[in-house]
Amino acid sequence: MVYADQAPVLTIFPPTPSLFHPPPELNERQRDRPITRFRLADGKSGWLVTRYEDVRQVPTDPTEHTRPRRLIVGAFTARRVEALRPRVTDVDTDLVEEL
Repeated sequence: MVYADQAPVLTIFPPTPSLFHPPPELNERQRDRPITRFRLADGKSGWLVTRYEDVRQVPTDPTEHTRPRRLIVGAFTARRVEALRPRVTDVDTDLVEEL
């Protein structure tokens, strides 16, 4: 469902205590306007798609997707991800202990 008849919104959400506690505005957006046109401070606009089912249907421009993907793909090799395991485990443990 696209709400093209509604004015673009800014997508700035207030800070949250953790990734596990999204701002209430995000939940409201997912419920009421899951696909929302937004405008950045520099005047550029885009679409905020907040539900997984909808994201899976978003067409991707291969040229805009491939170039940035090539820049980061090396950081996510199996060897690199395995090397990050101890740090991720430490962060995860800290976050769980804070709850």
